[in-house]
Amino acid sequence: MRRRASPRRSESGQALVVALTVVLLLAAAFSLVAGFLVSRMSSARDDSRRIVLLALSDAAVAESVANLAASPFYPGVGERPFGGGTIASRVSRPAADLAVVRVRATYQGGALVVEARVRLSDDAPPTTVGWRRVPAAEAEGHGGSFAGP
Repeated sequence: MRRRASPRRSESGQALVVALTVVLLLAAAFSLVAGFLVSRMSSARDDSRRIVLLALSDAAVAESVANLAASPFYPGVGERPFGGGTIASRVSRPAADLAVVRVRATYQGGALVVEARVRLSDDAPPTTVGWRRVPAAEAEGHGGSFAGP
């Protein structure tokens, strides 16, 4: 009489293959989730840095406009620590009633240069009439530093 193979012997390797396949699929899924989370974390960090740079540059513009109110010939101030980063400003006067305030803010390796146009008047406080981010190429090639007035 011929002996029949027991069901255990014929299935003995299949459980291992199924278990390894499940582990491989779980590892791939966890890897995708981890990659997504790292990407989101990096994006959140970049957004945070941009927000801080905007706040620093806004503070530097506000400071310069306040100083222009006290002295219409305020030249700006060199780079100095402020709010966990640095700020600097430079003020030019293209016309008697107009000042151009250019500020540079740095924070955690990032930098932002903005320019504000400020209307000056003898009978009213300075008024910001325009504001823009200065593109990096223009900020670098402007021919001057923010080292001091």
